[in-house]
Amino acid sequence: MQFNVLGNLTIRSHGETLSPGGIKQRTVLAMFVASAGREVSANTLIDAVYGDDATPGARRTIQTYVSNLRSIVGDAIKRAPGGWSLSVPRDSVDALRFEDLYKTARDFDDKTVEDATTVLQEALGLWRGHPYADVEAHGYLDAEVSRLNELRSAACAARIDADLALGRHVELIGEIDALLAEHPYEERFRAQHMLALYRA
Repeated sequence: MQFNVLGNLTIRSHGETLSPGGIKQRTVLAMFVASAGREVSANTLIDAVYGDDATPGARRTIQTYVSNLRSIVGDAIKRAPGGWSLSVPRDSVDALRFEDLYKTARDFDDKTVEDATTVLQEALGLWRGHPYADVEAHGYLDAEVSRLNELRSAACAARIDADLALGRHVELIGEIDALLAEHPYEERFRAQHMLALYRA
């Protein structure tokens, strides 16, 4: 089973896309995925799903959402003393796989630049849009979304550095132009742009 959050939240199993339910149920699943195996309490889920608008029946509704999700993903959602957690291998979550691939690429030395480029391309290929794009968690996912976006920017810059080292200056100019339009104050992209233009 694959959980994709680098874009709209989706679940894939045996090549089939499964619906994680409506916005509130998707938010519950997103909180589990973002917690990466750590326990998420019922109170945290209530706050993420309802914000300041929780009703007296919110806890029961959250339990229903969790039950519905368990009918989709099975024992991947585990009961914990104070709530629940999602227990899946790291490579079952695209955001965690992206992070692991990026860390792997950073460990390559100068002799394996081409390998680093390949791994970074694979990592960046997991992105389908903005993280948790179709989830509203009343601020609970903001830090995680920012962290993932920063990692993506760093992975893009690392891949461009590797491609520059391989002499792919001309092909990179258009890509760096687009990145600068998206990140106009990112000095690393600006420096790479100047270097690519100079070498081209």
